[in-house]
Amino acid sequence: MRRRVYRGLRRRGGPSGGRLAVLTLMFWIFLGVVIFTLVNGGPGSIVEGKGEDIGKFYIGNIFPSISRSADYESRTAMNQNPEASVDENAGDSSDGKKGLLHSMIGSMYPAVTVLDDDLAEEDPGIIFDPETTGDTKTDSSDEEQATVIDTQNPESPKPATAHIDYSKPVVIIYHTHATESYQPVTEGNFHSLNEYGTVREVGDVMTAELEAKGIQVIHDKTVHDSPSYNQSYSRSLETIQKLMGENKTTQIVVDLHRDAASYSGNVGKSVTIKKETVAKYSLVVGTGNPNVEALKLFANHINKKAEDLYPGFGGKIIEKQYKFNQYVSDYHILLEVGNNQNTIEEAKACGKYFADVLAESIKDIE
Repeated sequence: MRRRVYRGLRRRGGPSGGRLAVLTLMFWIFLGVVIFTLVNGGPGSIVEGKGEDIGKFYIGNIFPSISRSADYESRTAMNQNPEASVDENAGDSSDGKKGLLHSMIGSMYPAVTVLDDDLAEEDPGIIFDPETTGDTKTDSSDEEQATVIDTQNPESPKPATAHIDYSKPVVIIYHTHATESYQPVTEGNFHSLNEYGTVREVGDVMTAELEAKGIQVIHDKTVHDSPSYNQSYSRSLETIQKLMGENKTTQIVVDLHRDAASYSGNVGKSVTIKKETVAKYSLVVGTGNPNVEALKLFANHINKKAEDLYPGFGGKIIEKQYKFNQYVSDYHILLEVGNNQNTIEEAKACGKYFADVLAESIKDIE
């Protein structure tokens, strides 16, 4: 009799295995939400999203297998705070702490790093011109809509004359997608917050070569595509407008990217110059700009100069229907150096020779 009472009390007093499992699951979900919120800038960075979108956002990143197929919707629904962009010049200490935190949390919760690791080559849903809200990308693979010009037009006139003041900065180099990387830096689908192996290193080479020729350069390394790839161009527009406002005589502007190998058969494209393997380049012109004809003239002039100096080096001119912020200057070039199957050394070699081409092109329009 006592034994039965004792057992009954034991059954009533102890938690069931099912309840314990549910409580444990709820605890880990709550902890995952808290950590994910902290990593991505706190609650303030997501308050602009709708309740339903925020729910999908958290669930999709804590349980990626549930919503992997809806990844595009999850990423485009959340507009990250533009103030959250990382500046490489902000200091090594904070960058190191942030990287360590990401590494620790990423090992515990791999889904937390999905937004950093799953970056598309094109920017889905971004607004290229904040004054034209309808000018957005809706398809991340719009290469079919691009017009590719494989050869230089020898009949194309020279660009309009520019006032070049060599006593002040002549060229601004910046990166809308500063995390784009080359072999062997394959992490994050060829996107790295570290400077090594990225387009920022190529920009350093171009800067050094141009300055060796007496051309002053501003190389801005602000990271605009992390923690969110969305709105990269909106953030980089703020950067370039600020730089040009502070340097009113500067007219030559280079937005330095790398291309995606998927557009070229998943192989690196290169040419040999002086027995050196050099990544190929291409120039992108946004046909949605009011100054599109001036942009085309400058791009074509650069390509002709590249062929004159280094036969076979001249790249393609790719025309797309967007703006890419190129309306800020008639001498703005969106430069794609190599692709993710090229090595960083090949890309840096391209930067070196392209600097020669750009320097000679600038002389022609003085």
